[in-house]
Amino acid sequence: MKTVLVLLLLGPVAGWSQSTKITPADVQRRQSYLIMRDSSVVRGQVIRQDSSLITVRKRNRQLTFIEADQLVRVMANRPDVPLNLVPVRTVGPVRVFVFKDGTQVEGQFVRRDSAMITVRKRNGQLTYFEPELLARMDTVQVEARFDSDRNFPGRFAPWLLMGPTAYNPDKGRFYYRNTWLLLNEFQYGITRNWSIGVNFATPIPYLIYSDTYLGSGQFATNNSRLVTKLSAPIGDRFRLGVQASYQSGQQFTYTRGRDVWTFQALASVGSSQHNVTLGYGRRMQANQGLKQYSFFRVPDQSFLSLGIIQKLSPRLSFVSDNTLNLGRRYGYYADSKASVSAALRIDRRRHAFDLGVFTLIHQYPYLWDGRTTQLFPYIGYNLLIGHD
Repeated sequence: MKTVLVLLLLGPVAGWSQSTKITPADVQRRQSYLIMRDSSVVRGQVIRQDSSLITVRKRNRQLTFIEADQLVRVMANRPDVPLNLVPVRTVGPVRVFVFKDGTQVEGQFVRRDSAMITVRKRNGQLTYFEPELLARMDTVQVEARFDSDRNFPGRFAPWLLMGPTAYNPDKGRFYYRNTWLLLNEFQYGITRNWSIGVNFATPIPYLIYSDTYLGSGQFATNNSRLVTKLSAPIGDRFRLGVQASYQSGQQFTYTRGRDVWTFQALASVGSSQHNVTLGYGRRMQANQGLKQYSFFRVPDQSFLSLGIIQKLSPRLSFVSDNTLNLGRRYGYYADSKASVSAALRIDRRRHAFDLGVFTLIHQYPYLWDGRTTQLFPYIGYNLLIGHD
């Protein structure tokens, strides 16, 4: 009788231990490959396991949670077959899950219980989060079959074509952009609401990048800028932000310019895939350099901006970026009144190409050709650096 009682008591424990796939060696290992029932692979360090969830720290230091009954096995080495690259085809709306802290996850809803929401991401991997962390769900307009290699949302909501939106780079992620094959920009998300960046370029005609072009034949040899942006969501479909940038005095062919500070308040209405951004900014020059040349003194300048990002299809977005300079313009070479630009953004999983047009509208006929507008082709490249 005692033997029967012992077996009854130890039976559930033995059964639970057989279902447990995490061993002490797995916990001690710095990196493991967890193979899921849906053939996806989670890569990271196993932290702990309870009766229902396995906690894994990914390479970007963020934690992810896996349902224990979805785990097939744990491997110390990379699988011979990249299971997580097998296309996953499903039917139903693709959603953008927006959290209260501003972060986002794109994928398809799988299931929900009282403790956890399960979502299948674009690469087929399952992710889990608590319901109270979710602020809202945005549905991608195309409700059709998708697979991990073809259709995905745009990843570059923080950028328009020349200016910013109120969205911030994701925490712990690097963003890179190149414009006209000349201007390079790096942004890094320090927190979910704060990012920093740096812009630099090879020597280029100063006209294209500023309203203070100082004459024919003058080329800038220092186009570097330091940038920082703070932003936060207000409600479900409204985001406020402020961006500040510092540009050191430019060294021109014959003399040195003044340091420039630019401050811009931003408001984005909509989602990361469909939004309109309004901005008001002021460009101020430090009181140094060029004091003896009254011709070169360019006053502080206020400006308005209007930007649009609209997702046209799973692989294509429309982006427009427009600026209006306020107040009186001074100087023949500093008369740019507005800029208008529009481009198609060809979206890929980790990068995007921008192809369009950029137009400068001058207050007076420009130079010798008698025209007040200048039309340039626009080309840009965006890259997301780091692991998902």
